[in-house]
Amino acid sequence: MGKVGRIKAESFDLMQYFYRTVHEPLIHGLITFYGHLDEAAFIEAVTLSGQAIPLIRCTFEMGGGRPYWKDRGFTGKDIVHVMESQATYLENEVPEWLAASIDIHNEPQLKIVLIKGPETDTLCIIMNHMVCDGAGFKQYIYLLGELYTACCGEAGDLLRVRPDTTAYSRGTGQLFSGLRCYEKIGLLFAEYDLSKQKKQATVHMEGDSGNPFFVMRRMDPADFCRLKERAKRKDATINDMILTSYARALSRETGAEQIVIPCPVDLRKFIPSGGNPGICNLTSNFICDVTVWRGDLFEMTLEQVSSQMKVQKESPSCLKSVIMLEMFFHLLPFRVIRKVFGKLFTIPVTSYTNLGVIDKRVLRFGQIGIADAVLTGAIKYAPYFQIAVSTYDDACTLSCNLHSTPHDQVRIERFLEGMISELLEQ
Repeated sequence: MGKVGRIKAESFDLMQYFYRTVHEPLIHGLITFYGHLDEAAFIEAVTLSGQAIPLIRCTFEMGGGRPYWKDRGFTGKDIVHVMESQATYLENEVPEWLAASIDIHNEPQLKIVLIKGPETDTLCIIMNHMVCDGAGFKQYIYLLGELYTACCGEAGDLLRVRPDTTAYSRGTGQLFSGLRCYEKIGLLFAEYDLSKQKKQATVHMEGDSGNPFFVMRRMDPADFCRLKERAKRKDATINDMILTSYARALSRETGAEQIVIPCPVDLRKFIPSGGNPGICNLTSNFICDVTVWRGDLFEMTLEQVSSQMKVQKESPSCLKSVIMLEMFFHLLPFRVIRKVFGKLFTIPVTSYTNLGVIDKRVLRFGQIGIADAVLTGAIKYAPYFQIAVSTYDDACTLSCNLHSTPHDQVRIERFLEGMISELLEQ
């Protein structure tokens, strides 16, 4: 496999790099199997995946006028760490390995821990958020599963799914390629007020920088089915329902009445027909700004959330921040960007990310059954706070990751349980 040399650092890469002031920008995935993976085939699949997403083979270089990615030729043997465990249940091993860090200047941008238990295997997958967003991360694990399946089968199958580096496209320019000049200018004047994020309610946690912790709460398929039926009756989406529950939980926890939450939107829908985006970052935010009065019913908050989301989904205004970011990174030298980024761009203190549905029909690792799959976001440092959501096989998992004290963990557990209880009320 040949190296691709240098790869240009895109504006979203640099944005996530600057986010390192508040957290390590890492996306996490957890896949639990009913049986054992073929270790050699899996490592080979990871090596092959580097053809589709060369950045996982790279280190992030700060030399010269602008940072760039340098292909180091890392393979699956550098990325996959195999751990043997005699424990029947892996509750203790999983959090430790899922919290593994990545040295972006010296290591691959992907780290996978394969925990081999007596009867089952578990994958802890950690990806640098500078490489891709949640949608891109899902693309990657689908590809990895397909490559693994091919590596376990016939050579013809492997040739069919072998990634093509020539189709690799990461820049935000693909979002605007179908727009005329006056339409791009119009975006600069679109109504899109990111300054609302400065008014966010803050969840005050004690924090412990040396103690990363994952809290996950799962709605089983029967409960999730009830939630979908409830959303349908109220002409709302599942995301509207969860966002409403989050806003109300934040109001209870902080005592604030105005709740502002940035809600991620996948920008790939703006790519013109025929576009072929690579595995990358293409996410902006809608802004959910609601008022929660004491005694308000769930439906009253839901009406605010749902109406705001419907309006924003019909508008391209969420592209405004992207085109402004792109102009900012193209016009200014990197040394200037580094000094002023924190003054010009607000990193949300309280955030939300819905990583979506992991398609059971697409995620396949040969003939091995998958017991569960969960995606979650970065491990925050207090006072930064985030709720992440992902769904697999009609089971929805809410998670919150924080460098925290035991007391914080109890509060987070209560917070998530409160969200789920309200979501399932009839």
